Amino acid sequence: MNLFKSIFTPTGNSHRTFAIMVLVTFSSTLLVHYKMTTRNKSAVKTNLQVKSVPARNNHPTKEKRKPNNPKTYLVTWYDMITFLQKRPWATSANFSVCDYNNCKISRNKSLASKSDVVLFQGRILPTTLRFKRPNGQIWVFVEVEPPTIIERLSQNKTKFGVEKFKHEFNWTMTYDKKLADIHLPYGELRKHKMYVDKNYTDIALNKTKGGLIVVSHCPVDSKRLDYIKELQETIDVTVLGACGTKWNCGRRMFHDDCFSILNGEYAYYLAFENSLCHQYYTEKLYENFKYNTLFVTRAGLPYESTSFFPKGTVIDHDAFLSPQDLGKELKGIMENKKEYARRLAIKSQYYSIDFRESYQRALCDLCYRLNHQDQFYKTIPDVLQVLTKKHSCRDGKDRT
Repeated sequence: MNLFKSIFTPTGNSHRTFAIMVLVTFSSTLLVHYKMTTRNKSAVKTNLQVKSVPARNNHPTKEKRKPNNPKTYLVTWYDMITFLQKRPWATSANFSVCDYNNCKISRNKSLASKSDVVLFQGRILPTTLRFKRPNGQIWVFVEVEPPTIIERLSQNKTKFGVEKFKHEFNWTMTYDKKLADIHLPYGELRKHKMYVDKNYTDIALNKTKGGLIVVSHCPVDSKRLDYIKELQETIDVTVLGACGTKWNCGRRMFHDDCFSILNGEYAYYLAFENSLCHQYYTEKLYENFKYNTLFVTRAGLPYESTSFFPKGTVIDHDAFLSPQDLGKELKGIMENKKEYARRLAIKSQYYSIDFRESYQRALCDLCYRLNHQDQFYKTIPDVLQVLTKKHSCRDGKDRT
């Protein structure tokens, strides 16, 4: 305050001149400080913009974008797997809906020599090929049958050219996610977005018969008929098909509307597989899951069904010490209509995808791999050894 006062007080020219110089210097200092502060703030802002964190990529190995690669990859079935042939609506799947859609599928085996990929049905490998494999061509072993069947067929080296295929295959396409390069399951259970409401009590009251199973293969590795015979000691089980009462409805390997009888009197459908192998669950469960009945599984490795499927969707035979114990439990649930209705309500909140969707997903995975061969290319020394690893299946004599 004294400084400013001295400026306007007539105390002499020298004092006034000195005060003015001090004020000018002070003002200049403030101006310089303001400019530097503004510049620093701008610099900080610019620096933050440069170092901003990019959006997180949840799928670092599978970018959701169309390929820049102009090449079109030709994928040819040398022998389409039988299960797929029986479902013509599934064979219509192609690459048009895939994120990487620069692939084309063909069933014309005469194009094999010109193809980028050849798909082989694993359990009936040809003894003689009708084309010469060009350099860089990828071979895929495709199979939805269990290791027990593949291994048994492979022992007939005269009929199936297994030995010729060692160090030849590059990828596998199978139902076992643990062993497959490209996953091709029979189906998959998913939860409905909205609650599915039915008159579950009325459905339960109509369930007056025990279990039902439709089978065409009788002597199988799982020994399911032996298990069923013991199960019948405590609950009624109807066996239809070649292994039981003749059934004129339906087609082999195909579950059509004939199975709508499951909406009627039968309380359970027995999804008993021909082999007890890791993740081997077939159309017996997936294609019939839509019906108003409860499912009993005898499949997979010990206690696998309980962890593999959503809680409450299936009854795992492994949870019981014997077939007789399982039968007693099933009969008790069937007679307790409230409990049966409760379990059916839980199961009905889920549905299975169609095999076409599973096949479609596998095709998209295949095309993705073709666009990223530097990440996925390999040669499998012995594909049968990979798929028939020890402990991937269990003995059918197992009663637990």
